[in-house]
Amino acid sequence: MGLSGLSNFTSGGSDDDKNGSGGLPPGFPPAGPPPAGADDAVAELLVDYNEKFKNADPTRFRDALIEQVLSVTISATKPNALLVGSAGVGKTKIVEDIARRIALGDTLIPDQLRDHTIYELPITNIIAGSGIVGALEEKVKAVVEFASDPRNKAILFIDEIHQITGGSGSHGDSTGRKISQILKPALARGVMSVIGATTTNESRAFDEDPAFSRRFTRLIVDELTTEQTELVLRSVRPGLVSHYRHQISISDDVLAETVRVAETHSRAGQHRPDNAITLLDRAMADRVLEQKRLIIQAETKGDTTLAQTLRSISPIQLTSTRVLDVAVRLMTGNAQPKELNLATLRATLTSRLRGQDDILDKLTDRLARESLDLFPTKTPMTWMFAGASGVGKTETAKIIAEQMTGMEPIILNMAEYHTQWSSSKIIGAPPGYIGSDSNQELPFDTLESNPHRVVLLDEFEKADRAVQRLFLSAFDEGYIRNAHGKLLDFSKALVICTTNAARESLSGNRTGFGSAPTTVSNKSLTKALADFFDAELLARFSLVVGFNPIDEPTYRDVMAADYLRQRERILTLKPRAAQGLPAQMPDDELRAIAEATYVASQGARPARRAVRAWIEDQLMTAHNVNVSPPAPQDLSSSIPAADPASSSTSPAPASPTE
Repeated sequence: MGLSGLSNFTSGGSDDDKNGSGGLPPGFPPAGPPPAGADDAVAELLVDYNEKFKNADPTRFRDALIEQVLSVTISATKPNALLVGSAGVGKTKIVEDIARRIALGDTLIPDQLRDHTIYELPITNIIAGSGIVGALEEKVKAVVEFASDPRNKAILFIDEIHQITGGSGSHGDSTGRKISQILKPALARGVMSVIGATTTNESRAFDEDPAFSRRFTRLIVDELTTEQTELVLRSVRPGLVSHYRHQISISDDVLAETVRVAETHSRAGQHRPDNAITLLDRAMADRVLEQKRLIIQAETKGDTTLAQTLRSISPIQLTSTRVLDVAVRLMTGNAQPKELNLATLRATLTSRLRGQDDILDKLTDRLARESLDLFPTKTPMTWMFAGASGVGKTETAKIIAEQMTGMEPIILNMAEYHTQWSSSKIIGAPPGYIGSDSNQELPFDTLESNPHRVVLLDEFEKADRAVQRLFLSAFDEGYIRNAHGKLLDFSKALVICTTNAARESLSGNRTGFGSAPTTVSNKSLTKALADFFDAELLARFSLVVGFNPIDEPTYRDVMAADYLRQRERILTLKPRAAQGLPAQMPDDELRAIAEATYVASQGARPARRAVRAWIEDQLMTAHNVNVSPPAPQDLSSSIPAADPASSSTSPAPASPTE
């Protein structure tokens, strides 16, 4: 089997591939001869699919859809079918298989379509060389006349047919409308049969021209199942192995793993079977290149024995590990998820946070469970940190981001999104609104280059409910669709929302002398948060934790720990300046500062400022720095003394009477 069995499962391809004008890989069916009965001008515009794909492998699991297309094309009125489906599900392959069946005289082909030929009409062929006024119209009219002539027995196939409706993504509004307006009369009379293909999103542009759209019967091309996709991979395996000159072999187990990996490590918007076929092809290419690199390295080092051994290994076995590695690189480029050391994370959290030991245990336990990867999903981890201000919610999120990704989290201050129109700051302005054509970077654009990020939605309760609901899709489906239809992939991210809501429930009020702070259950916390968030939104958080309030003893611990960190930092940057700092803050100083600066409603926020001021006081005292205002100076002391030699010749002061 040639590469036709591979390429034909995708819904697109370059115009060169379709026209047979060049750039085709070995084994790909060449373009057929010019249409019979057509002049040279029309022959240059059309591609004979019967001839091109008569030797291609048959498509699988699409018999029902093929019958639907055939039933539409033999209809007495409006014999025009529109294939609609997600990118990569195999819309174009269905048309190619119908052409193959017609060319081979398949028994499924009805008598009305025998001896017919399917011709593709690439839109680029119509547009190219049509700069002269009227040239475009003449080309389209020639194609319509050819397809309408019953002697030619022609069926037109227009891929990406939304391009001629004049909607978004078309070849210009005026050009697209010209093409569609010329096609409409022939389509309405039923003298010409057309099969169109477009994606689900782009079909919206097709619907913008109702008069054109109603002349087609819409047929939905659904996505194949994982089991069907695995069988498709088995059918394209011989063609791939042949393409790589039998240098590599693939077992059935690796094919099954490829389908699974493609399902869990593909970007939002990629679909079966195209995502699995593409991944398998890239993994094979990567393995071949690695083998070549190893041989070159061995020869460079002068190890001819190793180089010869590597050359003798044929075929090379493709492994599941290689497939996974390629899938991750295809998804994230060179950005790789940082290996998380849970012990280091726990130690860092403990050293920088005080009074939250039980919370930190929950977080590290959840991350440990996620690292097992026993139940892969296409949805992100979603956590909510609730508690009063200054208890360490944001700091915890930043530490986790640092340890998990080695980068700062993507932070959105949700107080900036307090109106329902603020969502345009996240997903862009809708078409027609001011800023819709802006190329300004949006907050989550970085997820496209590296989806392994921590997203921090700070003070989530301050955002408008409409903005909060915007994230329902991200939490539930793993993506958000922006204003231009592009999918923002959250599936590999960790989304942390912080909130001060329900802080009264977490205040830890004491009911008597010596009583312990009240413990709030997860059920009570969720019930308290329901007053601030929609129930369906809260249900999508996999973990909701309430941070403990900061009391005065904990506040002193926070100051002591912060002092140690700041002292170590100053010793590294300015060792001479830090010589006067003690190893730790004295207990009496800690108590005095805590009594002066601790405010229960502010949590640990004043602690850093208090520690900084104390360090500055110590260093200024050690270096005898006087910051008090200067005393008034005696200006008379600055007047220079008179020269005795000149005093004898100086004139005497004038008397008041002079």
